[in-house]
Amino acid sequence: MYKLLLYLACSIPLLHVSLTSQAQTADTLRSRGLKTVTVTGQKPLIRQEVDRLIYDLQADPDSKGSNLLEIMRKVPFLSVDASGNLLLKGNSSYKVLINGKESGMFERDPAMVLRTIPASTIQHIEVITTPPSKYDGEGLTGIINIVTIRRKADGYNGTINISERFPANGPGAGGSFAMKEGNLGISVYGGAGYDRRPHARNDMQRTAYAKVPITLLQEGDRHNHRSNGYFGTELSYAVDTLHLLTAQFNFNAYGGAGEDQLLSRMISGGNVNQQYAMHSSNNNHGNGMDAGINYQITSPEHKNNLITFSYRYATNGRKQAYEQQFTATINYDISGYLQDNDEQFREHTLQADYVRTFRYFSMEAGVKGIWRSNYSDYLNAYLSADPVSNGFDGQQRVFSVYNAYTFSSKHWDLKAGLRAEQTFMEASWQSDSVRLHKQFLNLIPSVVINRKLGNNSSLNLGISRRLKRPNIYKLNPFKDRSNPSQESSGNPALRPTLTTNVQLGYSWSGNLSFNAAVSYAFLNNMFMEITSYDTARNITTTSIENNVRGSGLGFDYTINYPVTKWLNLGINGNAVYLSLDGASNAAPIALHRWNYAINGNASVRLNKGWKLNTSLNITGRNQASLQATNNAVTAITIGGSKDLIKDKLTCSAGISNPFQAYRQNRTALSDKLFTQYNNTQEYFRTVNVSINYNFGRLKQAIQKNRRGIRNDDGN
Repeated sequence: MYKLLLYLACSIPLLHVSLTSQAQTADTLRSRGLKTVTVTGQKPLIRQEVDRLIYDLQADPDSKGSNLLEIMRKVPFLSVDASGNLLLKGNSSYKVLINGKESGMFERDPAMVLRTIPASTIQHIEVITTPPSKYDGEGLTGIINIVTIRRKADGYNGTINISERFPANGPGAGGSFAMKEGNLGISVYGGAGYDRRPHARNDMQRTAYAKVPITLLQEGDRHNHRSNGYFGTELSYAVDTLHLLTAQFNFNAYGGAGEDQLLSRMISGGNVNQQYAMHSSNNNHGNGMDAGINYQITSPEHKNNLITFSYRYATNGRKQAYEQQFTATINYDISGYLQDNDEQFREHTLQADYVRTFRYFSMEAGVKGIWRSNYSDYLNAYLSADPVSNGFDGQQRVFSVYNAYTFSSKHWDLKAGLRAEQTFMEASWQSDSVRLHKQFLNLIPSVVINRKLGNNSSLNLGISRRLKRPNIYKLNPFKDRSNPSQESSGNPALRPTLTTNVQLGYSWSGNLSFNAAVSYAFLNNMFMEITSYDTARNITTTSIENNVRGSGLGFDYTINYPVTKWLNLGINGNAVYLSLDGASNAAPIALHRWNYAINGNASVRLNKGWKLNTSLNITGRNQASLQATNNAVTAITIGGSKDLIKDKLTCSAGISNPFQAYRQNRTALSDKLFTQYNNTQEYFRTVNVSINYNFGRLKQAIQKNRRGIRNDDGN
């Protein structure tokens, strides 16, 4: 809610008039104090722009007591699957930007970071399903741009949020701060969180088809914990009215450890052919950093004509260590196993952008170069044998150029452009003299047409081509055997996945806001995890292959309705029909199924600053890979908040799934040689409390470059 103050006077000194004439009569104008009229209205939650939908978190009262991942369930086109992973149009291939720029904090596990960020520190979320040509081609379904709070001020302003969740998850804290003094401005955001997972049961059953079927039974218990933190800052210095210098710096780090107890038995013909009890411990940690600088020059003839030069450096790394001890063995000769993996990634980017405005349209063009290096050093060691080590070194260079045009009139908006990206890839191994050389040229068109229909409604048509390049985690050939019966690795020979998207959307905003879109995408060379059964070793092996092609038909919808000034109802959902074809063990696999997710929410405003809210989330059985599916889940959350100091201090509390302490997360995996069922117990009932505090005030927004580096191309 916001207030508009309307004064029935033009000049404050005339609010009281004193008359001194001797001829005053009864009808003489007497001095009066004019009253202030307060007009109250609901701030719009969602708005449609030509090529994106914008969800305003500052207009959502639930943001004060929620983390960013929770609030994203309400954002159009976004959903969260049963495993807590963020999806865009039902797909996990997208790019996350923060303030229009890429950040290394989202490179490895976006959901982990999003759970740490307080929603109250974010201004709005932009969902770009048809990205214009100025963005890199990466992200099959589009781009999610998270915009931190931008205060208008000469002075300072900030937000602090502290929260606690139990028995699973844990404490977290985050905040943002902005300050401006003359031509110099600074904005800072940061946070940290601790995620604990107490003891929980898990089991697995795998049956391999043979003349005499072989069944593997595993039962165990695991517990783990992890923590992460992030920090970002942007600096702005206006040299004069035509020259602007900005810089940004981001840092993130994470770490975790855990232990597993596992009893494994392999049974054939009613006999135990193999058995072991395993105790394993794991430790992993990593960090990332990126820094950039931008120099913007504005034309003295026209303020919208500008040229920007940008440079960005980024690096991140990860270290993994596993140790296993085996006892109570039957026909299993291994007493222990160690594995270590050390990964490093570095990137340099140079970019130049030019924008010029003409009478009826505007034009933008740019060139960009990215130089990446990936390195991995890994070791596998059985305690009864010599260790085996190897190193992987990968180089990637991406050069691109783009040109785009924008036309706008009273009833029509048009954005059209073309981007060309040339990719060079090289890879080598310490233990092998063979080197891998590949190059790809991709043309990426983008067209968006928006028709304004009147009554705050519009029709939107978008056509684009997108791609997905493998990152170091998918290229790394390191073989993970943290479970001795399962082996997984990356594939340095992966090629980019290409997709063509067509989307037709309708948007209407009034007292009730409604957004809906139908989309169709067809793709080839899609890389996905493929699991096969190794009959010689009686284990499953999972690798990533470029052997999937197919299509997807999607429907997304969002309705938000303020029924009264105190009651608001909303629903956000999507459904996708997948049709995919691939192969495993040289046998074809065909997938044809629906995936869906629905979020329903309600909020009630009471007197004296009290608010109540509830949400219902339904996620259908979703596709984890070409061969694997996860079971459906229904979750409910009930919460409330109290403004202790209006617009300053808010306390919130809530409970999720009060009637169910645990949830069984089931995954089914199969091909022609085997079927496998994994069951993991997860804490489902959680209680959360949080405190949110706003302080300060700004009068002038910190200046930001209208162009800068967005490395949206590696995922």
